[in-house]
Amino acid sequence: MKKALEHIPFPALAERISALYNDADDALLLAMLGQEYVINRTGITLRGQKAPDTHEAVILDYLSSTGNAFVELPWRALKELTDLSVKDFHKRVELPLTQHVTEFIGRSNTLLPLFDAFLSPSMIGSNLAITVRALPKVTLHVEMSQEDKEFPPEVWVLFSNNADQFLRGENLQLLAELFKDRLLSLLRIY
Repeated sequence: MKKALEHIPFPALAERISALYNDADDALLLAMLGQEYVINRTGITLRGQKAPDTHEAVILDYLSSTGNAFVELPWRALKELTDLSVKDFHKRVELPLTQHVTEFIGRSNTLLPLFDAFLSPSMIGSNLAITVRALPKVTLHVEMSQEDKEFPPEVWVLFSNNADQFLRGENLQLLAELFKDRLLSLLRIY
């Protein structure tokens, strides 16, 4: 990874990916899911510690992307962006969140600011819809429906229209998994 960061022109990159550049340290400050990462020539850190490998993979892909403009709408499902298995995505990302829908809805006002999210209009009449600023130019749209007499609880995760310009398919799924992990972690803490 150190080699991948050695020749990246940080000042020009900062503007394209909406990161902050620190000239004195020759480093980038990048927000992902409400957390701030420092990217310098020696690596990527989160709260002063080496960032987990999964976080590094997503960030490195974002840094090396050719994407330029943020285009949020229309929202796109993973299957529209990549040929990865939708069943696997549902199993690894959406399904683990369904058992916590009621808990999350009740605590959403407290939790949303902690992972850079805000309430947004529901496209399907769900109980809660949020937009998550996962990366500066990649957002997620999450719809959550509580269990009722006819249907079980459900969660749907969609990506901004331009997401595939900033992340490859496997890293789109990984970003959604990081979102799920962050949300579940915050539910345990708050």
